[in-house]
Amino acid sequence: MPFRSLLIAIMLLCISCATAADNLTFIAEDLPPYHFINQQGEADGALIEVIEATLAQADLAGEFRIMPMARAFHELENNPNILMISLLKNPAREAKFKWLGQTYFSDAYLVDLASQSQNHEVQSLKQAEKYRVATIRGYSSEHYLKQAGFSEDKNLVLVSHYHQLWQMLEKERIDFVLTNTLTLQNELVLSNVEAKKIHKSLHLDDFPSELYLAANLNLNPETAMRLSIALSTLKETGQYQAILEKWQLPLPTAPK
Repeated sequence: MPFRSLLIAIMLLCISCATAADNLTFIAEDLPPYHFINQQGEADGALIEVIEATLAQADLAGEFRIMPMARAFHELENNPNILMISLLKNPAREAKFKWLGQTYFSDAYLVDLASQSQNHEVQSLKQAEKYRVATIRGYSSEHYLKQAGFSEDKNLVLVSHYHQLWQMLEKERIDFVLTNTLTLQNELVLSNVEAKKIHKSLHLDDFPSELYLAANLNLNPETAMRLSIALSTLKETGQYQAILEKWQLPLPTAPK
C-alpha cells in the first residue's frame, strides 16, 4: 500500500538521520605517546587505544582526528558529536562540557634550568613570586598563576607557543616555566632542548591534574551514558590498566 510504503520510507529516513546524528568524532592534539599520527597516517597512542576499547565496550562507532589544541577547543564547543580524549578538568571548565570519565592525569611543575636550580630553591609557589614565571597565554596555567597573585607587570610572562617558553628559559630571560609531565618531554624534543638541562623544581600539588574524556553539552544523553559506563567497565576489568602498561605509562593513582 502507498501509505505503508511511505511510512516505511519515513522510518528508514529517521533511522538514517539518527545514525548520522550519532557519528562520533574523538579529537586530541598531537602528543605522543598518548595520541598522535603514526607512520601510516593513522591516529595512534595509548589513549587512542583506550577510546577504541571504550567504543567496543559501548557498542558504538567513532573516528579519530588529531589537531592543534585551539582548533580542538573550537570543535568541542560547537559540535554536539565531538569529544575530546584528554581535557584537563578545572573549575573554569566544569559547567561547559560533559565529563564522561578520567582518561589520564598530568602533574604540574615549576621547571628551571638545572644549571640555575641552586639559585632558585623554592618550597612553595609563594616563594616563587620573586622570580619570573612563564606559561602559555590562554591556558589554565595562566589562570592558576594569576589566582595565586602573579601578574604580567611584575613576575608573570605569557607567550603564545611553547617553543618560546624553552627558548626564553635557555637564554635565562625567565626563571621558571609552569609545565606538566604530559607535554614536557614532547615539547623539549620539538624545541631542541636536552632534557638533562631541565630541572623539576617544585611540584604543584593543588594544580588540577585529572584529564577527562569530555563531550559537548549537547551530546546525546544515552550516548554519553554508554561511553561513561564503558570507560568505567574497562577500569574494573583491568583492560584500561593493561593498555597503559603496554605503552609503559604510569597509572593514575585513583582512576575514576
